[in-house]
Amino acid sequence: MKHLLIIAISLLIIFSEYEKPVLGAEGLNRELDKCIVKTHCVKRDWEVRDPEKAFNKALKLIAETPRTKIIEKSTLYAHAEATTRWMRYIDDLEIMRLPETNIVQIRSESRVGIGDNGVNKKRIDDLEKRMQFN
Repeated sequence: MKHLLIIAISLLIIFSEYEKPVLGAEGLNRELDKCIVKTHCVKRDWEVRDPEKAFNKALKLIAETPRTKIIEKSTLYAHAEATTRWMRYIDDLEIMRLPETNIVQIRSESRVGIGDNGVNKKRIDDLEKRMQFN
């Protein structure tokens, strides 16, 4: 029992000191960062007819998503924090509009751990479905 308590306290300390990462749209003149650890990150390019309209629709859907809060937004980029249901981990959800290529990029990544039990892929798949691309 002592071991479980020590592990729980250690995890609490680690997670409470974890800082928000520097995300990939600082200059807003490039793409979102690539996923380095594929087991807890998903990045997709959505080819769309009207990038501005698709970007704004995605922002609206993200804002309506439970446990998700947009914390930074511009005309080309947005960053949201999504809190997982089970352990209350914070994942970063980014979206960027690339109007010159008719692409909207979306990226979801866990801040901690090496795996996410498919949460980030499910988040992106759900958003794609709600965007009604088909």
